[in-house]
Order: sequence, then structure tokens, then C-alpha cells
Amino acid sequence: MSEFDQSVRIIGCGNTLMGDDGVGVRVVRTLEQKGYDIPEGIDILDAGVCGLDLLNLLEGVDKVIIVDSMMGSTKKGSILRFELEDLLNKDYEHVGIFSAHDISISDILSIGKHVQDLPEVIVFGIEIGEVKGWLSMDLSPEVLDAVERVIPYIIEEMVGTS
Repeated sequence: MSEFDQSVRIIGCGNTLMGDDGVGVRVVRTLEQKGYDIPEGIDILDAGVCGLDLLNLLEGVDKVIIVDSMMGSTKKGSILRFELEDLLNKDYEHVGIFSAHDISISDILSIGKHVQDLPEVIVFGIEIGEVKGWLSMDLSPEVLDAVERVIPYIIEEMVGTS
């Protein structure tokens, strides 16, 4: 394993008891469990439904890669990549970059921009369609497929950091 010049943190967000909403957490667990060659200096965190506590996880690193569910206008299982500027741009609100949680990643980052220095931020949003109203730890087939498809993009972001 090599060590990167920059420090990187990968954060998975979501509620694993609400089906597809837990996709971000499932991605980081898959990264850890499947033995991907994750270089030293890369933190991988399950943030759950952290809300504003996410701001604390943005400190002390040069780059943060966030994976979260989103509900928008794209096909279920779609993967969208956003940079910090995209998420702070209100023109993007209609594209469906809203988290399925109480407060969106966009809102958290907007607050963070006013109260702290933010690292480079990349967000991978995985379209879930809707949050089911019942408890389930299962992901739909489309979203489960997206878990495997997003990992090469995350690895590419890490490699691009070295």
C-alpha cells in the first residue's frame, strides 16, 4: 500500500433500516469488506444519518468523498457525481441532488462554507426513487447494482488524489 500526499476521507451516509436509503453506508462497508486495496491515509467512515455532525467529519483532511442516497428526477440506481461548487449552486436544486434524509448534503455544505474551511468535496449521489415507509435492510436490485458500480468511481477519485 502506498501513502498519498493528500489525506482523504470516504464517508457513507444513510439509514440502513430504511432500505435503499442506506446505500451510502452499504458502499463504505463493501469497500472495507471486499478487501479493495485502500492506501494508507484513507479514512473510511460510516456516518449513518449524521445531519450537521457531518461538518465535524470534513475537518482534518484535504479531500472528502461522500456517498449518499438521493431522490430526484433520474432513473433508480443512477449515480451522479457532484463537486462542492455544484452543490452550493442553487441552479442545481431542480436536478434532484437532495438527500433522502432530513437535511440535505447541499444544505450541510452551505452551512459549512460559512462556518469553516471546507476541503475538496466530491459527492456521489445514488438515485433511490423514494424512501419506503417500512423497515427493511434490503436494497432494491437497481440500488444494489449501483453499490458495485460506484466503487470504481470512488477509487478513481482516490487515485486522482495521489
